[in-house]
Amino acid sequence: MPVGIEPVKTQTSSKYSQEKKYKDPLNNWVLKSLSFSNELGACVNEISPKTTFALWIPTFMYLGADIYDKYKNDKTEYSPSRRRALDEAIAQGFTSFIMPAGAIILGQKITSPIGKLISGKLSINARETVYEHTKNAIIQCVGDNLSSKEKFVSLLKTSLRNNINRLNHEKGNINIFQKAYRYMTGYYAASDADRNKLLLFAEENAKEIFELKENLEQNKNIDKIPKYIYNKYKNSKPLMKEIYGEDYALQALKSALETHQNKLIFKNKLIKTLGGIVTLAVLYKPMNNLVNNIIMPKYIDPQMDIIENRIKDGNLLRLHVKHLNEYSNYKSFKISNEHGKTLQVEQEQKKLDIRVPEPRILQANQEQTHHQQTSQSHS
Repeated sequence: MPVGIEPVKTQTSSKYSQEKKYKDPLNNWVLKSLSFSNELGACVNEISPKTTFALWIPTFMYLGADIYDKYKNDKTEYSPSRRRALDEAIAQGFTSFIMPAGAIILGQKITSPIGKLISGKLSINARETVYEHTKNAIIQCVGDNLSSKEKFVSLLKTSLRNNINRLNHEKGNINIFQKAYRYMTGYYAASDADRNKLLLFAEENAKEIFELKENLEQNKNIDKIPKYIYNKYKNSKPLMKEIYGEDYALQALKSALETHQNKLIFKNKLIKTLGGIVTLAVLYKPMNNLVNNIIMPKYIDPQMDIIENRIKDGNLLRLHVKHLNEYSNYKSFKISNEHGKTLQVEQEQKKLDIRVPEPRILQANQEQTHHQQTSQSHS
């Protein structure tokens, strides 16, 4: 029995008859799961961009095999068709790329407000903005700004206010599509949040950082220091001393505090990732039904038929014009060939010095000959 064919029992007049029903060999869950890897990659992009790149590879491998199979085979028959391959590529583009990406972004956007239920009354995106801003402030901190809690808090709050003002100004200077995309990705979370709550959260985060900094510097309250932070600080000291010299202690502290902020950012992104996965799981089947039952048969296939017919008509027209040109060239060649033969005969006559006399001259010669013959007979 050919691959992809399985017997199905159907009841007709109290009897069972064997019927053949096609089953796509690439549509089993083991292979189909490869096409979901890019969607998982889109979900974890927030926490691991390198993993995202790796997870796109199985998807492209599966899609390439599926599209080639649809091009080569019409179910169980070998019947190559570019149209069938193109239809499959378009459908996979919707179900494996466009719609899942939209569902994941939507899920992350919906998940963000959950943060308002936690202390601080800020969305997850707004918290993430504060963590990112604080991390950048630590990296760029120079002089004694990091040696004083008051100076660092003042610097952080001032730069955060400037960033909020910049975002508010930017909203009025970009097109609607850019604005919609940035709202969906949480780019304007800081400017949309309550400013007082945002600045208060930033101040509390800065105080937590300084408490951690003092514990590391004075090597006290080690049990309150996260183990990964303490190990980071302890292991980076020798390297920082070699690179920065006398400032090695400050650079080691900055590296450890940056790691702490990255950990907080990771937790935020993980919550949004889970929200994206849940949303994708809920919407995946309705999205497939939408593509297979509405978008493809009602919108894509009719347009493809129109384009295909226009291409066929264009090919017929080009074929007709080609035939006309060939016929015209044939007639021109025939006429020129006949003309060439006439010229060749005339050239041969000139070579043999064969002259055809004109009718008037021929008649005069005949009369002269007749007169000479008459004169001879009388004499």
